[in-house]
Parts: sequence; C-alpha cells; structure tokens
Amino acid sequence: MRRRTAAVLLIILLTALPASAAATGYTVSPAGNYVPDRPPQDMTPIEWWQVPPQVLITSLLIGTAPELLVVVNVLFLLNVWLFFGYRRIAKRAALEHETRTAIYDHIRAHPGIRLGTLAEDLGINRGTLRYHLGKLQEFAMIASTAVGGQTGYFENRQKYSTLEEKVLIHLKNPNTREILFTLLESPGASRPELAERLGITASSVSWHLQRLKGDGVVLREKERGDVRYTLSGEAAAFFGERTGAGAAGADG
Repeated sequence: MRRRTAAVLLIILLTALPASAAATGYTVSPAGNYVPDRPPQDMTPIEWWQVPPQVLITSLLIGTAPELLVVVNVLFLLNVWLFFGYRRIAKRAALEHETRTAIYDHIRAHPGIRLGTLAEDLGINRGTLRYHLGKLQEFAMIASTAVGGQTGYFENRQKYSTLEEKVLIHLKNPNTREILFTLLESPGASRPELAERLGITASSVSWHLQRLKGDGVVLREKERGDVRYTLSGEAAAFFGERTGAGAAGADG
C-alpha cells in the first residue's frame, strides 16, 4: 500500500511538471559586491548517480516548478526513494571511497576493534573516522557493541552472538585477555592466584572479574569458603576455538 501511494503521487508530480515548467522562469544575478576572503577550494567531481535523488529533483524543480517542492518533500517523507532502490545503489557506492574501504576491511580483519585502535592503525583522525563509521552503520555494513564504556566494531553479518562479541572486545585489554587465558587453562582459579599470575594487584583483578561476570563471560562460585572463577560454557567454547589462531586476531 505504501509503495502504491508513493507511485500515484509520483505520477501526479511528473504529469504536472511540463505545464509548470513552461510558465516559470528565473534570472539569477550576483548578490552585491561580495568578494571572498580566501581562494576557492578545489572540488571533487562526482557522478550524477552519487548525488542523492532528493537533491537532483529539488535542483530541477527550483528552476522549473518550485510550487511542486512541497509535493516532492511529501514523497521523500514517504521514503519513495527506497522504492527506486537508491539505498541499494548507495550501499554499493559506499565502498568506492578509499578510506571507508580501508576502515571496513580493517574491522573485518579485527572484529571487536575499538575506535582509538582503529584510528591509530589506519592513521585517521577520530572526527573523520566517526564520520565514515556512521556511513558504514547507516548502510548496515558494520555494527557496534558496547562493553564497560568501550565500543567494539564488527562486520554486520551476524557472525557472532552477543556474548561472543563481548568476549572479543574484552580480549582487546591485555590484562583481561590474560585472565581469560588463565581461566581457560586452569578453571576454578581464585582471585589471589590470578593476581599472582598477572603480576597486578588483587583489586585490579577484582575490577576485571566484575566486568567479565557482568557480561556473562565468567562465573563466580564458592568452594569451601573460597571464591573460584570459571568461564561460562558459551565463552569457554568460543574462546577455546579461537586460542589456536585467535590469539593473534585478539590483538588490535
């Protein structure tokens, strides 16, 4: 029904265009004696199909039938451009940008990578990086998951479960990664044992364990008055599969 309504409105718009165009004309002249205070910047040419449809149609109507601009705005509010497959075209064109392609490929190679590491690895400032990440997310090419205030980025192929994504993000922290390795090799380790193994304070170990427990990665159990920690079943299975070739993939 939505597409049918949009199609009917578009037909009305196209029918009205010739009559309106014949009766409308404009003369454009400079606005005063304004002189720019800096030399003009070089523009990067793009193909016509890379221009959003709303801009193309609006530019046409400004010079031919400005009274139909309201109708056009209504059409775009109804998402009529989706009917023409614009988003599919734009999604294919998204990776034609060299920087964006590099970001996408790096995320695929390093699932769960954080913003700061991504910026450092690719030598891109964070403002530019956030812009391109936003574009990739807009076209559902990447997804993000937050863990303890840290956001990790993934290729949006539903390749990992929510818990697996959290494990991958936790692996980016060296101390947390060492805790996971230790619990995989020695299930039921205590906090003092982990602190001795990592060479950090017991309070620091507690902080890492609290985050891992909150995300369902680690289980806390009491055994004869002692508190012991183990990996959850899903975390142990996933992490175990990645320890052989995944240790290098955890870096980043």
